[in-house]
Amino acid sequence: MKAIQVTGPRRLELAEVPIPEPADGEVLIKLEALSVCGTDMMAYRHPQPEEDYPLGHGTPCHECAGTIVRSNLTEWPVGRRVIYLPALNLNGGAEYVVAQPETLVSLPDDGGMGDWLMCQPWGTVLYALERIPVAGKNIAVLGQGCIGLLFTMTLRQMGARKIIAIDPNEHRLAISRKLGANLTINTSRVVPQKVVHEVFGNQGADIVVEASGDSRALDQCVAMARMYGTLVLFGIPEEKEVTFDYLTAIAKQLTMVGTVSATCEAPAKPIQQAVDLRAKGEVDLSWLITHRFGFEDAPHGYELYADRGDGLIKLVLEI
Repeated sequence: MKAIQVTGPRRLELAEVPIPEPADGEVLIKLEALSVCGTDMMAYRHPQPEEDYPLGHGTPCHECAGTIVRSNLTEWPVGRRVIYLPALNLNGGAEYVVAQPETLVSLPDDGGMGDWLMCQPWGTVLYALERIPVAGKNIAVLGQGCIGLLFTMTLRQMGARKIIAIDPNEHRLAISRKLGANLTINTSRVVPQKVVHEVFGNQGADIVVEASGDSRALDQCVAMARMYGTLVLFGIPEEKEVTFDYLTAIAKQLTMVGTVSATCEAPAKPIQQAVDLRAKGEVDLSWLITHRFGFEDAPHGYELYADRGDGLIKLVLEI
């Protein structure tokens, strides 16, 4: 089978490797759709120690969907369509994977596999908002890529009072307005902190969502939050260590909520919730996918995502 492999910063190849053998209690999945995420850029774009290359086969990819082709588990039979959650090892970029039941999300029998896969990023947003009351709140969302746009959409559905969407890309901000943002700020033209404070009564935002993954964004979030406000930390910088204005954060007595659904007790639960809501027709996620490629075009797809060009929001690799 073929699997992706990173051989250096921004260098990705397709390697030929054996099909894995499932152990007792595991299933074998033939993947049919993969999607690239900002988290993948830590391994693809950010330089690793030279001795770490090449990275492991299938890395980096953690948004994957396909069909079970081998199983002795009655609850996960052959033919069941699933989303597979590789967690933080990001090793789902291959034609076949083995998986444990707790990493699986059940999909309906109909509908495009890539379309159902969009429930994976949306489910992580649903998880992030589980602990935070948002109805009636003034909220700023920093970053309007896939995740930031999903936050904007979901916050509107959950009854936020006002939503300010912040990003340097005008194409993304146009989508933000369609999804329910009351105001958009283009950071290539305007410094957002002052505008956020003015719009929210010179107090700042009740909640600031960091969805950009920019290592400098935390300082902006602290500056935009009101006294006793809440920061939702979702974006993952490529750098493992970041600095921020600690004194201002504690002086404002901010609550910081870190959120990585992959490390929670039941990572499949919020993704299954997203699938079930989409199956009921309660959400449209079709606008997320802007590009589709075959698996053989994975090197081009990852590079396109790294550049964030050509109006890209989300791309799907079809196997």
